[in-house]
Amino acid sequence: MRRSRRSRPMPLPPFLTKLVPSPRRLVWYGATLALAFAGGGLFAWLAMPAGWLSGALVVTALAALLGAPVGVEPRTRLGVYIILGTSMGSSITPETLSGITTWPVTMAVLVASVPVMMVAVIFYLEKVAGWDRRSAFFAAAPGALSTVLVMAENSGADTRRVVFGQSLRLFVLVALLPVAMGGLGHQPAGTLPINPVVPDLSSFLLSLGVGIGGGFLAERARFPGGAMVGSMLASGVVHGAGLIEGRLPDIFLIVGFVVLGANTGSRFAGTRLETLRRFFLDSLAALAIATAVAFAFALLGAWLAEEPLPKVLVAYVPGALEAMTIMAFVLGIDPAFVAAHHLTRFLGLALLIPLLARLFFGRAPVPSESVEIDRTEPKD
Repeated sequence: MRRSRRSRPMPLPPFLTKLVPSPRRLVWYGATLALAFAGGGLFAWLAMPAGWLSGALVVTALAALLGAPVGVEPRTRLGVYIILGTSMGSSITPETLSGITTWPVTMAVLVASVPVMMVAVIFYLEKVAGWDRRSAFFAAAPGALSTVLVMAENSGADTRRVVFGQSLRLFVLVALLPVAMGGLGHQPAGTLPINPVVPDLSSFLLSLGVGIGGGFLAERARFPGGAMVGSMLASGVVHGAGLIEGRLPDIFLIVGFVVLGANTGSRFAGTRLETLRRFFLDSLAALAIATAVAFAFALLGAWLAEEPLPKVLVAYVPGALEAMTIMAFVLGIDPAFVAAHHLTRFLGLALLIPLLARLFFGRAPVPSESVEIDRTEPKD
């Protein structure tokens, strides 16, 4: 007689294994969020600027540098972008839209600032810090990180340097920009917006539904920053037209700020302290140069358009589209203005960097660095 084989559990189909993270990853996702909430709560209790966001970022980054495999589940990040975008769109009013007439001036000054900023940073990284030109070029790009990383890989740049420089820039800007705005005389209304919450359940569901729909359509269209920008545009249209009034409850915003901070801080996972010592000063100096250029052009743009300097500066600093738009929202600065400027720069970089990289560098199978480097890549 044949012996009956012990039945084995049927493995999950391939598409489900992609949707369901491993138990170990789920535990670390939960630990990351718990740590981020603790850090954000501490900073908020200490009345730090943008406390929920900056606190989550700082403690998560420290955990990542100590070797903890911190991270944020991708679909959680996507949902948070939609919630934040919906909330930011709710701050748009008919009065806000009347200020759009001044935007072309500041847009033109922003476009002029990008090549000046990149040339200045490339010169420093290549001539002073001793980086190769490929790595310096991609590290100098003020945004469009996904496009930059793909092209850096294909062009033979040291992608780890590029990721480190870009991540450090975003980290420093999110952590220190609220303090810098205070030094320029800008006083945010508080850690959270003060416009009224949606008055009833139907308004809440309608506002959230509009945001989800806008984010979904923008994601399907592969729009830059689609989940957040799409939901913000959709929410902004209905709020700007006066069809819906009020923002989402505070708890949604707090969760969004904490998850965003945790995601930014987790970019430092896998980065060794030796790597930090090697590249920290170079990347910090490059950030100082880029910020100085942004500040100079922000002075010009604010003067020409008769806009407040803090508002223009947040729109010009070399940060990521989503993070800087949310930072504007936290600081009580018009997020539509900031998002429009960062989106313009993002689209220009995403279109031109592949062409410029192929023209000047072509394709290369290995990094062009001649020095031995640590191959551990920071997580994007």
